[in-house]
This record gives sequence, structure tokens and C-alpha cells, in this order.
Amino acid sequence: MFLHGFFASGQCIPALALRDALAEKVQVLTPDLSQHPKEALELIRTICDKEKPDLLVGNSCGSFRKDVFREDNKRR
Repeated sequence: MFLHGFFASGQCIPALALRDALAEKVQVLTPDLSQHPKEALELIRTICDKEKPDLLVGNSCGSFRKDVFREDNKRR
């Protein structure tokens, strides 16, 4: 799953490039995340619980959200 940066979307250039590059090998999820941290983390958790992605990658703020999500999971 690719997590976009601030003021971007799941349709940003890095997200589309990643989806295109890996289209024949894997499904790359590229959700539109809220600019509000709590809402974004709730959506990330919901998608992870449902889809069970093998990998989370992020760009800019998306990378930070990935790290926050990982640390939050360590406490659960």
C-alpha cells in the first residue's frame, strides 16, 4: 500500500507510477488519505485490517504516517 504525501492524493504521480510499474505482479493500494492525522490513521488501519497488505510505503507525510502507524501497532 502506498501512502501519499500532504496535499497529494492516491492518484498522485508517485502512486500511479508505482501501480503501473507493478501492475503485472501485485495490486498496489493507493487510498486517498485525509489531511487530518487521526482520520488518516483510522483509514490506514481499516484498509490494513481488511486487505492485509504485505508492505506499506510512503512519500513525504505518507512515510511519516506509515511510521506512526507502525509504532501504534507495536503498542497493541
